[in-house]
Amino acid sequence: MTNDGRREQHPGSPADRSSAAVGRARAQRLLVTLLGDHWHAGRSPLPSGGLVAVLAEFGIAPANARATLSRLTQRGLLQRSKEGRRTSYRLTEPAWQTLQRGARRIFAATDEDAWDGSWTLIAFTSPLDDANQRRLLRARLRWLTFWPLYDGTWVTPHDRFDEVREQLSELGVTDAVLLRATDLELLPSGRARLEAAWRIDEVAAGYQTFLRRYRDVAGRAAAGRVGPVEALVQRTELVNDWRALVGDDPDLPVKFLPPSFPRAEARVLFLGTSEALSRPAQLRFEALVRTPDEA
Repeated sequence: MTNDGRREQHPGSPADRSSAAVGRARAQRLLVTLLGDHWHAGRSPLPSGGLVAVLAEFGIAPANARATLSRLTQRGLLQRSKEGRRTSYRLTEPAWQTLQRGARRIFAATDEDAWDGSWTLIAFTSPLDDANQRRLLRARLRWLTFWPLYDGTWVTPHDRFDEVREQLSELGVTDAVLLRATDLELLPSGRARLEAAWRIDEVAAGYQTFLRRYRDVAGRAAAGRVGPVEALVQRTELVNDWRALVGDDPDLPVKFLPPSFPRAEARVLFLGTSEALSRPAQLRFEALVRTPDEA
C-alpha cells in the first residue's frame, strides 16, 4: 500500500499489463488516424524516423513508436520498404480503402430528417470455432449501423444492402440472408428489445462529453488561434473521439430519438473544428515526417 491507501502497482502486475495494452492500442489508433488524415501527397512511403517524430507529439516514446510500426505491419495495415539505410512505411491498399470508407461516414454531413423508411436486415451464421471471423463480422455490422435483434439477426433503419454484401464477400461469409424493405413492424416486445440494444441514453451521454471536451478548442480554432503544433494533436484526438462515437451510434432517424438528442450539435462542432484545424495540422505533419530516418 502507498501512504494514501492506494494499492501499489508493481511492474508485471495485471494492472500494469492492462495499462501497457491500452497504450499500445492508443498508439496504433493514433498512427492509423494520422495516416488516414494526412498521407496524401502521391501516397508515397513515409520515413520511419518521421513517423516516430509524429508519434512523439502525442507523448509516445521512440521505442514504443517503432514497436507500433512493427505491430501494424504484422497486422497487414502497413507495408515496410527499405532503400539503403532508409526504412519507410505506407498503408497497404486494403487498409487505405478501409480508411476511405470510414472517412465517408465520419465526415458525413448527415441530414437527419431525410429518412426514406428503408430497413436492411441480415440473418447469418458463422462457424463457432471461427471466433475471428465472427468478431470481424459483428464489428463491421456495428460500423454499418446494424444492431442485433437476436444473436444472428441484425437490423438497421437504413439501406445498407450493397455495403453489407461487400463486407460479407470480403470476409468470405456465405451463410447469410439479406433483406431490404420499407415495411417493417416491430411488435411491442420486439421494439423494446431493439431500443435496449440501441442504448440511446449512453450514446447521448457520449455526445455530451464530446461537446464539453472540445467546446473550447472549437472556439479558438474558429478564431484562427490554434497553431500547427496544437492543431495536429487536437485534430487527431478529435477525429479519434468522433470515430468512437460514430461507431457506437446506430445513426437512428429522428423519429426514434428524444427531442434533446445532442448528435446534430456535436456533428456541427466536429465538422467545423476538424475543418478549421485541417490546414495547420497538415503543415505540422509534413514538417515532422521530414525528420531524418534513424529507425
